[in-house]
Amino acid sequence: MSQGGPLVSVIIPAYNAERYIEETLESVFKQTHDRLEVILVDDGSTDGTGARVRAYRDRVRYIQQANAGVGAARNRGLDAAAGDYIAFLDADDLWRPERLEVALEVASRHPASGFIACDGERFSEGAVRPGHLLSRWVLSRLAACGSGELSGRFYRESLRSNPIASPSQMLIPRSVTRETGPMITGRHDAEDWDYTLRIALRYPITMHRHSLVRYRLHDESRSGGQSRRQFVWAVWDLRLLRRHEANCPPEERAFVRRTRRDTVRAYAYEAYCHARRHDARVARRFLWWLLRQAPAEPRVATALLGSYVSERALDRVLGAVRGAGATLRRARG
Repeated sequence: MSQGGPLVSVIIPAYNAERYIEETLESVFKQTHDRLEVILVDDGSTDGTGARVRAYRDRVRYIQQANAGVGAARNRGLDAAAGDYIAFLDADDLWRPERLEVALEVASRHPASGFIACDGERFSEGAVRPGHLLSRWVLSRLAACGSGELSGRFYRESLRSNPIASPSQMLIPRSVTRETGPMITGRHDAEDWDYTLRIALRYPITMHRHSLVRYRLHDESRSGGQSRRQFVWAVWDLRLLRRHEANCPPEERAFVRRTRRDTVRAYAYEAYCHARRHDARVARRFLWWLLRQAPAEPRVATALLGSYVSERALDRVLGAVRGAGATLRRARG
C-alpha cells in the first residue's frame, strides 16, 4: 500500500443506493493508495442508504441534501473537497484496488492533463458484459501508440464520441475543477459528458488502457432499463450538443453544428431499426420528439414514416422503384 503522496477526494453521489453502497465503499477502502478523503453526498434518499453509510462513522464524510440530481450532488462534494485530486465514483460502481495508485502514476507523467481516465468493464448480476468503458476511437489510438497511454488535445473527438462511459473512470486535478467550475444540474442532461467536454476544451486529456473500473448495469439506474436507455441517452446527448453549439468558441461552432446534424441522422436510423426489430411504440415516440428538434432534417421524417410501413409493403415499394429504374435504363440504352 502506498504511503503519503497526493490527497485524493473521492466524491460519491448517492440516491436510494442501499443495495450497492457498502460494496462500493469497500472497493474504495481497499485502494492501494491510502491517502484519501471519502465524501458521500446523499441526494435525498428515502431508503436505508444513510444508515448503511453512517455505520462507517469517521471513514466517510456524510453530507445530506434535498433531492436535486446527480450534478448538484457532485457539486456539493466538490465544494467540500480538500484533496489535490478529485475522483468521482457512482454509488453502484466498483474500483479495482490499484485504481487510484495507477491513475496517480499516469498523472505524474502527464502533469498538464485536465483529467486521467482508465478503462473498465460492464457487469450485471455478477456476469461481465463484453466491451470496454473507453470509446472505440480511444481504444484504436491506444492500440496504435503502443505505450498504453494516450494524451493530447481531443475536444473534437470527444464531441463526436464521449471518450469515457462513466465519471468513475476519471481522476481530475483539483485546480482543473476550480477552473472548469460546477457541473450542470439539469435532471435530464448529460452532465458528465458536458464536464468532460468543458475540460477537453481547455486542457489536454489522458486515457490509459488499464481496466480498473467495474460499471454496474441495472434497471434502477437513472437512465432506466436496457430497452429504453438508448433513447434516454439520445435526448440527453442532443440537448448537450445544442448547448455546446450555442456556447462553444466561434471557431468550433461549425464543427459542433455538423456533429449535431450527424448525430440526429444516426439516432434516426437507430430508432428506425429499433422499431423494426424491437419496440415500435418506443421508437416512434422518440422519432416524433426528434422531428420536433430537427424539422428540416429529411432523414428523421423518412425514418418515422418508414416505421409505420410493414416490411413487406416496403419491400414491394423498393422493388417497384428498382424495377422502374431498370426499365428507364433499358429505354435510354
